[in-house]
Amino acid sequence: MANEIPLLRGLSDKALESIERTAYRLLAEVGIALNHAGAQEMLHGLGCRVADGRTSIPTDVVDWALDNVTPHRQVYDRQGDLAFTFGDGDIRFHNGGGPPFAYDLETGERRPATMQDVAEMTRLLDALPNVDVVVPLFGPQDVPAELLTIASTAETLRNTRKPVSAAAVEKPHEVGYAVEMAAACCGGTEAYRERPTMMISVSPVSPLTFTEDVTAAIIAVVDSGTPFHPLPAPCLGATGPITMAGSLVQQHAEVLASLVIAAATRAGAPVAYSSRISPIDLRTAVSSWGGPEVGMTGAFAGQLAHRIGLACDSYGLSTSSTQLDARFAYERFTNAFVPALAGVDILSGVGTTDSGLAGGFEIAVIDNEIISMIKRVAAGCRVNDDTLAFDVMRDVVLGDGVFLAEEHTVRHMRQGALWMSDIGAQPAAAEPASDDVVVRARARAAHILRTHEISPLPEDVSSHLDEVMDRARRDLVGD
Repeated sequence: MANEIPLLRGLSDKALESIERTAYRLLAEVGIALNHAGAQEMLHGLGCRVADGRTSIPTDVVDWALDNVTPHRQVYDRQGDLAFTFGDGDIRFHNGGGPPFAYDLETGERRPATMQDVAEMTRLLDALPNVDVVVPLFGPQDVPAELLTIASTAETLRNTRKPVSAAAVEKPHEVGYAVEMAAACCGGTEAYRERPTMMISVSPVSPLTFTEDVTAAIIAVVDSGTPFHPLPAPCLGATGPITMAGSLVQQHAEVLASLVIAAATRAGAPVAYSSRISPIDLRTAVSSWGGPEVGMTGAFAGQLAHRIGLACDSYGLSTSSTQLDARFAYERFTNAFVPALAGVDILSGVGTTDSGLAGGFEIAVIDNEIISMIKRVAAGCRVNDDTLAFDVMRDVVLGDGVFLAEEHTVRHMRQGALWMSDIGAQPAAAEPASDDVVVRARARAAHILRTHEISPLPEDVSSHLDEVMDRARRDLVGD
């Protein structure tokens, strides 16, 4: 008998249909601001109307696009081996990306992030068992802005064996450099096209705006054969309606418009669905990632994604807290727990805090612990003759009354019958005897960085990555 999994109740079919219908109407009657001549021509050829600076996308064109993209399912590691498959019932997690600030592991001070932070954080994430995909976590401030995405992607590829998602790209030329480096790691362009080892996200500008660079980046990702994850991020009350239903409509329309561009670029393009809705803090007029709306809209977006057959990547481990305090814990857990139990395929946010502006090593370790608890709840309760344990109870009740030494107890404990804390339990000898979970997490991160090693890339592959970086520096910076 399968596990009884306690999934949360989401939106009704009627509500989902209303959101879908309104998103289709938005695309047809309001359209998108599409500032790319080539894409305008492609969509006009499909039957879209281009006028007054907007491109209206009829319902039949959206339906055509959904029939002409391929759901991104198989996820491969750096070497090109299958790591996992979306839709197999398991929940996956990846880290957040892009914070310009890091919390120093030794001092706890907040400072500008560096390339060394990218490398060390990637190595830490490689070691944490509950992180399934690694994204360049930091936006390093010690490289020229033109090289930030490319340099952080290279450093990530050097320091993990896990599947990699490039930093979200904003310029089309960034795609070529990132893909060339990923292809070098898995055996070349042909091998990469057969088993793409990287995912790339591109964010349309809310509300419903596709700039020339954003559109060109989408086209470049699709042309390269890389799985494309559209990443709209409407802010409730700022760049999207203040109601969750309204922003879900807008986000759905932005995803669908992205998929139309992808399908028009190359039939069969592998795609997924992403959700990054956040509320505005009306007291400061800035996006605040700590409210429960983040987790709720992520859960509902998962339902919308699954209705059109796509895997969903939603924000999960999110908080507005600038400190590792109680607020950090309850906001973070709530926003990950809700979409996890709603069946979202992969959740983001590991290692980041302060509405995505900062990241920390001890945060990643604490997140690994939170994820382990969520996964235990999501695993549910298996009911069969073995777990009902009648024979065991009969023998123990009529015997010494103690279950601890029973083979049944030992076997199920080894299979994870009880959740065991990693950093909240008695610390290992290598760690300080402290009751402070943050101190323990910091010590655990330091221990991992001292002991966890990544097999270096082959010399020819490493040299290829160096050559790509040198070329990017010459082309983009002029050095």
